[in-house]
Amino acid sequence: MIERGKIPWPFKEDLNKYAIATSVPIWVGGEKVIADRVVKTACPHNCYDTCGILAYVKNEKVIKLVGDPNHPITRGHLCPKGYANVQKINSPDRIKYPLLRVGQRGEGKFKRITWDQAFDYIVKKLNDIKEKYGTEALVEYGYSGNREHMAKAVSGRFLNLFGATKLVGNICMQSGGAGSFHTVGNQNTMSAEVWSEHTELVMLIGRNPSFTNPHLYPFLYKAMERGAKLIVVDPYLTAVASKADLHLRPRPGTDGALALGMINYIIENDLHDKEFIKKYTYGFTHLKRLVTEWTLEKTEEITCIPAKQIKQAAEMFATYESHLECGYGHQRYSNSHQTQRALACLSAVCGHIGKETANYNFIDFMGFPILSNFAKGPKVTSPEGAKLKSTRMINMAAFATALHTAQDPPIKAVISWRGGLISQQPYVDYTIDALKGLELFVVIEQFMTDDTDWADIVLPACHFLEQYGFHPSTWHHYNQVIVPVCQPYFEAIPDIEIWSELGRRMGFEQYFPREITGLDWIRRLIEDECDVDTMVSPNGPARLPEKWCPTVPYSNHKFTTPTGKIELYSTSMEIRGRMFPGDFEPVPHYIEPNESPISNPELAQKYPLTILSQHPAFRTHSQFYNLPWIREIEGPPKVYVNQKDAIDREIVDGDKVTIFNDRGKLERVLARVSARVPIGVIELSSGMWVKLGANINKLTSLSVGGPRNLQNGIMKEYQPWLDGVTTAYFNTLVEVKK
Repeated sequence: MIERGKIPWPFKEDLNKYAIATSVPIWVGGEKVIADRVVKTACPHNCYDTCGILAYVKNEKVIKLVGDPNHPITRGHLCPKGYANVQKINSPDRIKYPLLRVGQRGEGKFKRITWDQAFDYIVKKLNDIKEKYGTEALVEYGYSGNREHMAKAVSGRFLNLFGATKLVGNICMQSGGAGSFHTVGNQNTMSAEVWSEHTELVMLIGRNPSFTNPHLYPFLYKAMERGAKLIVVDPYLTAVASKADLHLRPRPGTDGALALGMINYIIENDLHDKEFIKKYTYGFTHLKRLVTEWTLEKTEEITCIPAKQIKQAAEMFATYESHLECGYGHQRYSNSHQTQRALACLSAVCGHIGKETANYNFIDFMGFPILSNFAKGPKVTSPEGAKLKSTRMINMAAFATALHTAQDPPIKAVISWRGGLISQQPYVDYTIDALKGLELFVVIEQFMTDDTDWADIVLPACHFLEQYGFHPSTWHHYNQVIVPVCQPYFEAIPDIEIWSELGRRMGFEQYFPREITGLDWIRRLIEDECDVDTMVSPNGPARLPEKWCPTVPYSNHKFTTPTGKIELYSTSMEIRGRMFPGDFEPVPHYIEPNESPISNPELAQKYPLTILSQHPAFRTHSQFYNLPWIREIEGPPKVYVNQKDAIDREIVDGDKVTIFNDRGKLERVLARVSARVPIGVIELSSGMWVKLGANINKLTSLSVGGPRNLQNGIMKEYQPWLDGVTTAYFNTLVEVKK
């Protein structure tokens, strides 16, 4: 413990105030144990569900986790990852204290040091880099390892005070977010409690709830038991697709073409909602003119979906009261923004927006509370009275490119936290080469990952159960403030305390008062909009305000677009396109992904297979596979290969294969021959650590989805809901051999 004035660091609180009960008997491993306390919290890992959790604690150790039975959506059930957090927080492999590199970068050789020594090293390096290159030579890298937003605001406070380059954008859905925003404006989703009671048809596209949204199932089954139909669009034969009345399997990257073909058929056959279009949309004649080329025959040719299935889907979607649930699978392509535009337009031409029977769901603004202004970010990130300067930005989707190309100044320092920089960025070798030029690489982590091997300083991070957080769902509308259920293990320090202490040592002590807790920061962010106490254990969860989360989104038919209508022809894209290069074409259109057998036939001769990397069922990106429970359930990494492709390559089920292209190769991956993937497509789950040997990002391209061109990834101005940009992970061709 470091003494700084009268208040010790890190500050410790009595956590019994958060208990919903004390001295509680619970069965753990066949033995009855008396837990000291039970605390309500929520899971901030990056999935839709944001499950309510009850944590049982004894002697400041988490001994059991169960689902909160009173949570209105997750209703007492956790996924295997949720339960495995008991192993994660208690793992003997956790980083226990600060570490200093003693070998070469990449060797993973470190020695134990104190927190004082770690801060002294970082502060000296940052001051030297600031003196030599300027403040913009520093940038953070962080995303969704713990996706809550409170500590990110505190880190933003430090980085703004320092004058660092800003990290903007994201790598998984912002391109579609921009496409959707340009069409309907502010993004809201209708809760499953509503559509499950009223809709006649549910269409899932780019969404595999078995792996990413398991709590969707009770609501989906309720709708189907009432007689609602189910259409699933996915190249992969998922569990939910096996339940569908109609499963459409498009060639990867052609979902937008499917939507345009359905729109054309609906208009040609007079199935569109003329009154809704006239009252609430703008630009219908432009859309109608564009889609005329998308006959059933052309749509079949591009998507490889039989024309009779496209016709059936269009008729069903138009004639039933149909609810569209979009996921992020189709965001992994370079055409993702136009795909999402086309899907929003499909709902609009059928009048399926703004009704409890039929609505359009993609992303909820509340999943991005600072961007939506629900959370008053500037109260934390831009402290009153501080002199802050405008700085350049780096878009996360081109992070390695920016590290390679940044000048005046170059990037010389990176602080990585809550994100697997090496394992999650595309083209791993290119990313590692970019890190070699740094003069300071700090990693805040729970385990020795790929990132830590390349770090100069490794700081022991807290598990989410050991710290505060604010994490509203991107899917449902109930919030439980995340509180520490136990004191931090070993020498781990909460993220806000690491950033605050670094700020104090860099000369910004007045902006990081020692007595402020995580809950105080959360109050600064959201107390203008809701009663925080109703969301803090022993209370909660509480529904977020109707103002921000309407029960039936768009029911007033007022859209925050320039015309106030659903923009089938996007005036905002037209305006933005005059300002920045990119694909800001105002009418949704189809573009072939820029690494596919069609767009690059010469490359496809060499690498004829498209590789998809769906989210694994038992991991969140690069997290959890190091835990015994998860490794036992998931088994070794597996690549799924269609039977014809396997026969052509003399591969049989159970063989060890090599997957490769010009960017890299993966060796000794277990082959599973299966009809789950179509001909010409293979699938390998995303997120494996590079050092474990099956990380798909050894192969992925640097392609990004628009609308805005990223160029070198360095930006002076960026608006996430207008410019989008995500990593086009599925724009990747490979070959497989035995």
